[in-house]
Amino acid sequence: MRIENNIPSFIDFWGAGEDKTFAELEAYLNEHERVYANYFPIHCPRTEERLQAALKKYNEKFYDIRSISESLPAILQEMTAVYQKKYNLDVEMSYKMLVGTFGSNAFVTRDNRREIYFAVEKLSPEHDHLKVIAAHEIGHVTHFSMATRQGMDWSTVDWMHGLTTLFTEGAATYLSKQTVPGLSEPIYFTYDDDGEPWVKCYEENKAEVKRRFLDDALIGEWDMAKEKEWFRLSGGSYFGHNRIGYLLGTDYVEHLVNRLGEDSALTFWNGNDLKEDIISYLRG
Repeated sequence: MRIENNIPSFIDFWGAGEDKTFAELEAYLNEHERVYANYFPIHCPRTEERLQAALKKYNEKFYDIRSISESLPAILQEMTAVYQKKYNLDVEMSYKMLVGTFGSNAFVTRDNRREIYFAVEKLSPEHDHLKVIAAHEIGHVTHFSMATRQGMDWSTVDWMHGLTTLFTEGAATYLSKQTVPGLSEPIYFTYDDDGEPWVKCYEENKAEVKRRFLDDALIGEWDMAKEKEWFRLSGGSYFGHNRIGYLLGTDYVEHLVNRLGEDSALTFWNGNDLKEDIISYLRG
């Protein structure tokens, strides 16, 4: 396991006592271009508007950023050990911690499904909250690893379709519940204490959520607008809350676990028509 913590360099940059300019932030990002190569532009647009907005937010998050820099490495070690014991996670993990510009808060890289980035400026510093988001991201790696051990042909996976994302995000959330049990339900989706209205909205509108997602999945191409609506922090125009697809995906995976058992459910996309099964579930 390798943990690369790039947060101290940002703390040194920002903590000099005076506000930074757009040009200074640009210079910092350019100086650490390697660190941000997988962050910009896929997980956050690098625009002047984005950077100017970030400059106004860093001060209020500075102490949280410093706290997370100190606590997250130990949490990553703890949760890696949990997954190794509970799910036989046997891949060499790589973690990269950085301060971003308020885009995605955590992600597994597309070209290396065992490398996880944490952009900590949007994260809660609370211990349990950090454990859950760490468990979610390691859950992705574990989910992929389980299929690989079964001989998964990854060339058959349509990574760009929302039905695939529904399954992968549902699986990671399911696994986070198994490895960090006993917390309030919304924490597994928002990684903070503010998610109760979000989960309530989903429960009250579940039939309509299924219908709208099914329409988006079957009518026209799955494009970035749909991806953002259901799975990105920048979405949420349908129901007033972003990433509603995470809740729907978790319901589907829990349904699959109840139907097939845990191992078969989590490896269901190997040798089965995953998309058709999800469509059947959404119609049910």
